[in-house]
Amino acid sequence: IRDIKLKASQSEKMVQEICADIKKLDYAKTHLQTSITSLNRLQMLIHAVDQLELLAKDYQYREVANLFDAVKQFMFHFEKYSH
Repeated sequence: IRDIKLKASQSEKMVQEICADIKKLDYAKTHLQTSITSLNRLQMLIHAVDQLELLAKDYQYREVANLFDAVKQFMFHFEKYSH
């Protein structure tokens, strides 16, 4: 009976360690996904600003206005990183 209790205790400890490791990996995955999303949005923001410059040079103000709304939305996403 002692051996069974000892093995059960060891198994429980091992399960707790595995669960702790899984939690760490889950947090890492969440942060990685957030980083990837932010980098994608940054890339889209840079592309949109480049397009704004080109459109403004060609006096295509209607397209500039539409694209400017998209740029504002991207900038809103990055506001939380500025503080």
